[in-house]
Amino acid sequence: MKVSVVIPTHNRASLLTKAVESVLKQSYQNLEVLVVSDGSTDNTDSLLEEYEKKDSRIKYISYQPAKGGNHARNTGIKAAEGDYIAFIDDDDEWVYNKIELQVQEFNKDSRYGLVYTGAKILYDDKGINYISTPQKTGDLSDDILISNCIGSTSSVMVKKSVLEEVGGFDEELKAQQDYDLWIRVCQNFMVGAVSEPLLIYHNYGNNTQISDSLKKYEESIDYISLKYKELYKDTSEKIRRDHNQASYKILITKALRNNEPKKARKYLLAHFRQKPSFFAISFFGLSFLKFETVLKLRSLKNLVKM
Repeated sequence: MKVSVVIPTHNRASLLTKAVESVLKQSYQNLEVLVVSDGSTDNTDSLLEEYEKKDSRIKYISYQPAKGGNHARNTGIKAAEGDYIAFIDDDDEWVYNKIELQVQEFNKDSRYGLVYTGAKILYDDKGINYISTPQKTGDLSDDILISNCIGSTSSVMVKKSVLEEVGGFDEELKAQQDYDLWIRVCQNFMVGAVSEPLLIYHNYGNNTQISDSLKKYEESIDYISLKYKELYKDTSEKIRRDHNQASYKILITKALRNNEPKKARKYLLAHFRQKPSFFAISFFGLSFLKFETVLKLRSLKNLVKM
């Protein structure tokens, strides 16, 4: 079975090499690597031209002007020839046997439409890291309506036929585009997982990663809730309440990361009013600390999933 790897990129030639190399060095070799340059103006073109000369599996797609990461991923999906499609962001890396283990997992159950993996989360500028391990598999049609229990796009492999059925990434979304797609996949297909941390997920403090934008997360949460209004209407009151609680947790964490403690406390109060919890009480105290301290507690005590 052929696997198509889609790598969207925009002006990150200095980071891209690490991601591409981690794909080319995979133990599973029946790959094509589609690097999609979304309006890059740095030396991405020349870098990829050299890669194309060295490895025939590299396919480079470039266009102007930039249209966003969702458009870049959808462009890669349309050009993909593989039976499976895997995604990796240009600032992430894979462990050498990630693809091999995911293909093996797909072979265990024909009902799987998606297989994800564990991840090692790195805060590079702070020297902090922790492991995120898959907690849920099988029928996630209800679980995914509560929160993104699958996680980062870079850990996921999906059957191409599944994407053709449910559609690709919503190009209107500025954040949580992965979550939006997983909702659609999980309503129709089973999900498998590989527990090992096969993704190395980088968080850089000095760039413009989308996760740093609280406003975009506020807008995406509202957008997704409205988009799947009918789906949520047909679920239980508990699922709807748990979804609201999970949304508050996202906004609290993003606000703390962006050094906006007042906003974090606003969402903590809303979270607590809806359902008093240890999380709200503990994070109210943590909101007076630096985000780095919160991360250290996360890495040492597994206090809360970031």
